[in-house]
Amino acid sequence: MEGNLMTIFAFLLLLCLCNRGNAQHCSLSDLTVTQPAVPSRVDGSTKYTVTVENRCICTQVNIKLSCSGFTSFLGFNPDVLSVDGDGKLCTLNGGRPIGMGPDYAVKFSYTWRSEFSFKPVSSTIACS
Repeated sequence: MEGNLMTIFAFLLLLCLCNRGNAQHCSLSDLTVTQPAVPSRVDGSTKYTVTVENRCICTQVNIKLSCSGFTSFLGFNPDVLSVDGDGKLCTLNGGRPIGMGPDYAVKFSYTWRSEFSFKPVSSTIACS
């Protein structure tokens, strides 16, 4: 019985150390932003469909993107992208977690005369 407990304890310790190691390998560069353009009929503008994907094995939360001066001719969902008070940063997905892979990617669209840069500037890594 004591041997089984030691084996279980060793396994749990190893699992914790491995998960901790994964978090150290995650960074903002694991958040990829793509935004293909499609011509629009609104004021000669262009429609952009933005996809933010997390390619880290760990979940990322409280993701902030640079979005200085962001605006759109057509409305966008504030639950998916909200402009923070100073107008320089945006919160993605209401700060909620984004898992790994395309199935968990967050998407939103906007229409404007030119493309905005949505560069990830901060996030919190959450490995379980």
